[in-house]
Amino acid sequence: MAEDIKVIIVEDDPMVAQINKRYLQKVSGLRLDGVFPNGKLAIAYLESNPVDLVVLDVYMPELDGLELLRRMRRQNLQTEVIMVTAANDSKQVDELLKLGVVDYLVKPFTEERFIEAMEKCRARIKMVSSGNELTQQAIDSMMGARSEKESETPDYLSLESTKSLNRKTMRLIMGALADIVGGYRTCEELATHVGLSRVTVRRYLNHLAEHDQLESFVKYDTGGRPSIKFKLK
Repeated sequence: MAEDIKVIIVEDDPMVAQINKRYLQKVSGLRLDGVFPNGKLAIAYLESNPVDLVVLDVYMPELDGLELLRRMRRQNLQTEVIMVTAANDSKQVDELLKLGVVDYLVKPFTEERFIEAMEKCRARIKMVSSGNELTQQAIDSMMGARSEKESETPDYLSLESTKSLNRKTMRLIMGALADIVGGYRTCEELATHVGLSRVTVRRYLNHLAEHDQLESFVKYDTGGRPSIKFKLK
């Protein structure tokens, strides 16, 4: 099983920190390593503990989120950062993006938006750590790029009539499929990669196959039952 992604929350408001913690624990594949009320305590922890993702508030006592992020970059701590703040000033957002923030959540945010940010970051970290060459589709997913054509909802993402599926999970699974160049994955391999059950992943694969989005072949030399492998067309 792949190692969990290590996360810390840096937030001075105990109520907001508790909400962030509760939301984060709903995302599989993430492990909360600590909650810190200010940047001073967080940077001390980061300097001696490897962390994959920081969920970071901007306005805090002693050392605010922006200065913490600047120090992280000066010390070459290339941890992924998602900012959580009530501010949406364009100049501040621009500076944060230049410092490598991967997402920016403006309070009050919904549970769905928080989880979307976590899942996007999780997929990005897994793609980078895989060591595989990336397809254009996988790179676009990492960069958040969408063409005008892609902004139109294709048939296979029109899931309103399919209550057991949702678009966010569909994009997560398609991102995992796009992460492979010239190769195929089984349902079990995809389930491990995205942190979902095989039953769930199978439903999405069946939906994609019905909409002619997959190529597949049966592998017989498994030493047991034949397995089906998939990739995006």
